[in-house]
Amino acid sequence: MPSMTHEGPLDLVRQHPEIAVDLLQDIPGIRLPRQVTASLAPTDMSAVVPVQYLADVVVLLSDAATGSPVLAVIIEPQLRDSKTKRYSWPVYLTTARSIAGCPAAVLVVLCPDPAEAAKCRRLIRTGHPGFDLAPIVIDSGAPPGRDGADSPWLTAFTATMGGTGARQFLDALANPEVSEADRRRMTAIIMTVASDAARHLLEAMMTTTEYQKTILDRIHDEGKAEGEAKGKAEAVLKILDARHLAPTAEQRRQVASCTDSAQLDLWFDRAITAGTAAEVFAD
Repeated sequence: MPSMTHEGPLDLVRQHPEIAVDLLQDIPGIRLPRQVTASLAPTDMSAVVPVQYLADVVVLLSDAATGSPVLAVIIEPQLRDSKTKRYSWPVYLTTARSIAGCPAAVLVVLCPDPAEAAKCRRLIRTGHPGFDLAPIVIDSGAPPGRDGADSPWLTAFTATMGGTGARQFLDALANPEVSEADRRRMTAIIMTVASDAARHLLEAMMTTTEYQKTILDRIHDEGKAEGEAKGKAEAVLKILDARHLAPTAEQRRQVASCTDSAQLDLWFDRAITAGTAAEVFAD
C-alpha cells in the first residue's frame, strides 16, 4: 500500500488528471493533439494469469475533437529503485494499452530522490529486439513545468515532490482558478507530506501580512457565511474526505449535529495532521 508520501502527488492527479499532460510537455517523442481531454482509467493491469498487477494511477488522454484515445499514462510513485518493478513496469504499459484500446502508452515514475531517480531511469531490456523501456522519471531536482506558466495544480503537484518553495505553493492557492474545496484538499495534502521544517515554514508564512488570509482563514470565513457551526462542520467533513480518513457514519453524524464552534475548530485542526479518524475524535 502506498504511503502518504506516495499518495500526495497521486491525490492531486486523481483530482486533476490534466496534470498528466503537463508532466509530458517536455518529453521528446511524445506528440499529442492540440486539444486533449484527460480522464482516470482503470488501474487494474491484470492479465489472464494468476498474478495481479495494480498501477497507482492511470490517466487516459483522448482527442478532444474525436473522443478517440491517443495515450494511456501510467503514473507510479517510487521512493527507491526496485528490481521487482523492472519486471512489472513493462507489463503495465502493454496491458494498459490493450485495455484502453489505445495506440500508445507511457510510464511516468515519481521518485523525489535524484540519486534513486537516476537508478529508476536505467533502461529495462525485455530481450525482444527493439522492445526496451526507458522509464520517464520525475524527481525533485528537475520538477516539471515552465517558470511562471504553470497551472496551480502543477505547482501543488511539484510541491508534493519537493520541487517548489513555500511561496510558490501559497501563490498557487491564491489563484482565482482554485476553488475553496480545492484549497482545502491541496493544503491538507501538502501539510501531510511536508517535513516538519517545511510545515512550520508554511504555517509561519501564512501568518505574515502578505498571506494573512490563509487557506484556513478562508475555510472559516466560508463557514461564517453559511452559518458558523454548519460551515465549520462541513469543512471538517470535507477535509476528512480529502485526506481519505474514512470517518464512520456515527462520527459523521457527530460532526454534522455539533453546534459547539470550539469543538469543531479542534476537530478541524486535528483533521489536518491526524493519521486516522480515531485520532481526530480521540476524546
